[in-house]
Amino acid sequence: MAEAPKKFSIVGKRTPRIDAYERVSGQAQYTGDIQLPGMLYARVLRSPHPHAKIVSIDTSKAERLPGVKAVVHHGNAQIPWSSGGHTHRRFIFNNPVRYVGDPVAAVAATDRHIAEEALGLIEVKYEKIPHVLDPNEALKPDAPKIGPNGNLSVGTGAFSAPIEESWGDLEKGFGEADRVFEDTYVSNM
Repeated sequence: MAEAPKKFSIVGKRTPRIDAYERVSGQAQYTGDIQLPGMLYARVLRSPHPHAKIVSIDTSKAERLPGVKAVVHHGNAQIPWSSGGHTHRRFIFNNPVRYVGDPVAAVAATDRHIAEEALGLIEVKYEKIPHVLDPNEALKPDAPKIGPNGNLSVGTGAFSAPIEESWGDLEKGFGEADRVFEDTYVSNM
């Protein structure tokens, strides 16, 4: 005889959101609503180039703008982004930049409008470096390198040798298969 399904007090039941009234009435507080004494607003200047060396960065106009409290970039702040066990340490502000949108500088100011205005006052000179968008092309020996040891970011350290594993006889499996499908798949991740 089959056992009767369990009755749960929450699973499978409608439960009201605890903040439903606050949300629909406009009283809910979000991160953007919070104002603390002495709070600063940050904005980030990002690279317009997929691969480029920053030849120079002049933040003097941004720093003089009233309300700007700090401007940081690769020349004045070495802030680690990742380090544990990697052969190549990465920082929040890298030189060269390695993708469109890579952070180049950040501004902290007394309000968001001043921070945004300050970004427009930062002068950056780039030297474009060749880049490759196709992963197969990036693995070729003559491809432009994004890391000191090449373009692979797998294995025990960043930009180290790939991990390779295999099971069985691949060619035999293909020979015995009714159909073999080959294609290239691309993901936005």
